[in-house]
Amino acid sequence: KEYRRQRQMCIETATKTAVKTTYGQNDTVTYIISIVNSGATAFNGLTLTDDLGAYTFGTGTVTPLTYIPGTINYYINGTLQTAPTVEAGPPLTVSGISVPANGNATIIYETAVNEFAPFATGSDVVNTARITGGGITPITISETIAAESTPILNITKSVSPVPVTENGILTYTFLCLLYTSPSPRDMRRS
Repeated sequence: KEYRRQRQMCIETATKTAVKTTYGQNDTVTYIISIVNSGATAFNGLTLTDDLGAYTFGTGTVTPLTYIPGTINYYINGTLQTAPTVEAGPPLTVSGISVPANGNATIIYETAVNEFAPFATGSDVVNTARITGGGITPITISETIAAESTPILNITKSVSPVPVTENGILTYTFLCLLYTSPSPRDMRRS
């Protein structure tokens, strides 16, 4: 079984995991890609392509996640390496990944939830990545995160005039914003 895998030049396992399973407005999501090679052959020159949750909307495609530049961390056998080449996309492309024989590589990066993320109750983002190159059989991995349905209350207090004069009249203004998830009838993915 293992010989056949080595002969086909396959990675033993690859997984994609979100650090948390839900997302909300103005949120960030951290992803961990783990690639394990239990064979005697090292794999070099691999490329990870992440669709950042892209989905069809109307006649086009929208992407609900945005890669946060500078957040990539790349480890080989648990030791931090120089960051590989990153193209923010979409899609996010990480190239120059190596996985040693009988070893592993881990890629960690953050994304920001943007205006194309669905927030209706029961909505989710399916984020799919593909690992290619280096003579391996391409691998597709994905992770699904669900929309939070918890309302967010934001209260801002301001004072005027600025600057305040001695014995002057002050006016306090409170701005209260309640962000809620729209109902499924208000927002739908096509």
